[in-house]
Amino acid sequence: MRWATFAKGLQRTARIGAYLIALLLAVNWAACALDSLGRPFFDIGRPAVGDVIISIVNVFSLAPQSALLFALFLVCLKLMVGALLLATFICAIYERLRWGRCDDAMLDVALLVSALASAASAFPGLTHGGEMLNEIIGELMLCLIASGLAIYGRGYLVQDELPAPMRSQDSAMIRAA
Repeated sequence: MRWATFAKGLQRTARIGAYLIALLLAVNWAACALDSLGRPFFDIGRPAVGDVIISIVNVFSLAPQSALLFALFLVCLKLMVGALLLATFICAIYERLRWGRCDDAMLDVALLVSALASAASAFPGLTHGGEMLNEIIGELMLCLIASGLAIYGRGYLVQDELPAPMRSQDSAMIRAA
């Protein structure tokens, strides 16, 4: 009996930890986006990132003036990832207070989006290496840890959520005929 109570406490702590990591990632994405908004040419002025943005604009044969719009688009994507992670945290609190339970589906999607955005932003780090690649690896590790904690927190297959196998009357009558 004590072990079951201890395991439930560990699962609850793991889920809380996963949501707190998601909140940390939301703050990180929002801070990076606000840092980029504060620069005169967004991320174009950053040493390695600006080169990659300009080369992507050249690959798609866009006008040179559209490099600034593309940089603004990337800043907006950073804000949207941060907003999704923050909304995940707020919705989990709301669902827990309103219905007493919360589903981790939104957390899983938000962590996947954050991991994909981190992987997509790894291109300048891969081409130039150094500190930029370390930041991206840290973000990916946080996504992985939060996902693992969420899986442990809810259990792989929760017995309460599995439907009990039942045979309907219609299928029994069809088999009898």
